[in-house]
Amino acid sequence: MENADSGHKDSRKNTSYMNTLLMLTNRERYGQHKQHHASYKILRSLICGRKNILRKLSDLVWRECLPLPNNGHKFSLYCLEKKWLLRFVLDKKRESPVESVFLSQTHKFSDISWNEPNKSLVLRSTHNSRPNQHVRQAGAPVPIVRLLAVFEVCPLKFVGMIKITEEVFGKDVVNAVISQGLLITMHQSGWIRMYSFDQIVEKYRKFEAKLYEEFDTEGNICGDLPLGLPCNIHITECPPVLFEVRCAQHIVDVGGFPWHYLISPLSQSCFRVCNLSNGQLAKNGILSMDVTNLDTDKANFFGDDSGRILFVGATDVRLLKISSDDAGCKIDQDFSIDLSRNTKMNEVMYTSSGRNVRRRVSTTEVQDTSEMTIHNVDYEDDLDLLYTSAVYHDPEGTYNILNLYHNTTGALLRAIRLEEPWQEVYEHRVHLDLDTIIKVVKPSPGRYSCVMYRLCSNIEETEKSHKSNSKQQKPDRRRRSRR
Repeated sequence: MENADSGHKDSRKNTSYMNTLLMLTNRERYGQHKQHHASYKILRSLICGRKNILRKLSDLVWRECLPLPNNGHKFSLYCLEKKWLLRFVLDKKRESPVESVFLSQTHKFSDISWNEPNKSLVLRSTHNSRPNQHVRQAGAPVPIVRLLAVFEVCPLKFVGMIKITEEVFGKDVVNAVISQGLLITMHQSGWIRMYSFDQIVEKYRKFEAKLYEEFDTEGNICGDLPLGLPCNIHITECPPVLFEVRCAQHIVDVGGFPWHYLISPLSQSCFRVCNLSNGQLAKNGILSMDVTNLDTDKANFFGDDSGRILFVGATDVRLLKISSDDAGCKIDQDFSIDLSRNTKMNEVMYTSSGRNVRRRVSTTEVQDTSEMTIHNVDYEDDLDLLYTSAVYHDPEGTYNILNLYHNTTGALLRAIRLEEPWQEVYEHRVHLDLDTIIKVVKPSPGRYSCVMYRLCSNIEETEKSHKSNSKQQKPDRRRRSRR
């Protein structure tokens, strides 16, 4: 790894490096190989191999970050900072945003997530607490629980903004989110209800508003000061409910083949997997870890469209599959990963500054569970990789390990050690998007730090290797011609 610090000396060093994904893209455009899937296989081999370099590009402080795919030929990063949505181009020469969208004059936004991966994103405003009963009886306006703003990406396009109110969704509504084309409301009584967001847009959107253009007769511009985004989706009545279920902590997920839903029951500290059509519990459908976890176990349908279930405990990661026959559906284990086990690795470890870690640090050393924390397990679709991010504590300090696994077998392909300057953090998450690693950490209340790494190729070493191979091949040709 190479550290991209400022300075004349470092700037000369940086000239010898070129982004690997850009090289592969140029190879597609101007070379003879046109299939991008072949290049993704090459990129996967480079990322999982040893002879590559991850560079630290920047250290930014934002509220929240989300990696996005390329817009034309430039890869972008969207950041949410209170009342602004900012787009950055992942270019070491540019640190200021190339696009800025003002969201609201009166509301702050605190969360950014995918509605549909790589297609549509959702912004959520900060939560508004419920007013006292006597205030509501005095004729005060019904409060807004959440504001949800939806955008399409590549290019950025404003779809609409919707208010989640007690008047429409009930007095016990406490939260809402939009995901996979569904508006999902969460209620104090434990109920979760799902609605079609596309139908809501079609029926209740009063007008379309284009970014940076006027949207009313007063000359207000969409996404600009002083008003920001208009609330152009007005729901006057509760839409038809597609699916509802009662569960603990509002944990519910839908997926699998055939369709199932996964919930955490109100009375048990485990998960249940049931058939979506009839509510029948699948065989082996009660999921629980063997070891009690001080933190909450996590379970959801995995993001690779395989229909498998991802089950994460204190130290274990399990992939479960659903199978069906005439007797019904059952849950079986596909494979498991133990991040606390001492497994010898032949992988060379690097710090983000490029220093080789001489003492081999396994991502799965035998440690007390209190000495390691699994922060997230996710899936990179283009590279077809499962990856885990965990933080370990030992006498040498605190460090973050990013593990890359074969998505079908669970075999460990590569481990990358990332520097961890914070001893304790409130939140911690690592995103892998093709050649880019984005690490978002909350080291203190109200402050987020974003660190980016990028896969790069050392052009000088590549050219030397190419010239050396060419020189070795020429004498062989001459000897063959003389014969």
